[in-house]
Amino acid sequence: MNWSFSGRKGAKPPSASTAARPNAATSGAPTDAALPNRAAKDPIPTVANNRAPNKLPTVFSGPAFTPAQQAMTKHKPARTRTIFTLDAVRRAWLAIKQAGGGAGVDGETLAQFGAALEINLGELYQALASGGYRPKPVRQVLVPKEQGGLRPLALWALRDRIAQRTVYELLLPQFEPIFLPCSFGFRPERRVEDAVQQVVRHRNTNLRWVVDADIQRCFDEIDSDRLLHLLRARVREPLLLRYVAAWLHADILNSADGMPRKAGASQGNVLSPLLANLYLHEFDQALTRQNLALVRYADDFVICCRRKEEAQRAQDQVVQALAGLKLKVHPNKNQIVHFDQGFAWLGYFFIRNECYRV
Repeated sequence: MNWSFSGRKGAKPPSASTAARPNAATSGAPTDAALPNRAAKDPIPTVANNRAPNKLPTVFSGPAFTPAQQAMTKHKPARTRTIFTLDAVRRAWLAIKQAGGGAGVDGETLAQFGAALEINLGELYQALASGGYRPKPVRQVLVPKEQGGLRPLALWALRDRIAQRTVYELLLPQFEPIFLPCSFGFRPERRVEDAVQQVVRHRNTNLRWVVDADIQRCFDEIDSDRLLHLLRARVREPLLLRYVAAWLHADILNSADGMPRKAGASQGNVLSPLLANLYLHEFDQALTRQNLALVRYADDFVICCRRKEEAQRAQDQVVQALAGLKLKVHPNKNQIVHFDQGFAWLGYFFIRNECYRV
């Protein structure tokens, strides 16, 4: 396979004018949901067993409610079956701690949570397992984009991020097996370099005309009701559905335009990459059914074609597929280009039969 990095002896990197377009990320802040530089390895750890069970695990964990607790729930039977475990919440805490990130609206920091770790983990576990968990409102900040402008970023409270990570680990095995091979972004055992190699393989089969495009405001424009419908099709556990719905409908305290806003699947939510892949799964299906050579990394994708006319038809099919999801192609990031002309994608520059990391 003839592709090389910029560090190769004798290779000349492209000029500044051909630098890669900015990453389409779920977060610009150092939270667990943040998307890294796309030339780097995906931040989501690989699960130990990628062969997911057909059903979510039902775990018997923790003591039954006390009589007083049962009285508080209007004498309903004690809930002794739960999909949540204290160990799972602890693993989620470690992932969030490693990722870093600041405090949300409640001001609680990583250091403060860790100072009474066992108590705090126990409280969060009990809230999740009992159904008593409720997310806090979300604070929004504006972070600079690489090529100018500002991007809104949702800052969740620390306990909400831990809860989101816990739910992420339960949802991932339900959806990872259904995602198509053309999808590479933020999936176990799949990296930016894997997506780049797939593009090179398409090029080497003489698919040298490329549709290079982004989805405009993908995470912000995901329809929450449609997303929840897709979740319900495979997830039967009411608590998981309730918590995801609560995060999607959480209030933003200080939206950029001053209008009342909901968080949705916006950048900053630990679940955002998984939810975006689920939402865009229908997009992947629509294009691959047309035998198009799609390679998608989150909201950034290319389609490799044999002829320019095929690439033009593919552009039209992209518009139609996205319209069905209430999404649009970014007007300034949608081009048809030949490998001989060169183009930048995911931190790499493709030119003729070469590929350089930039």
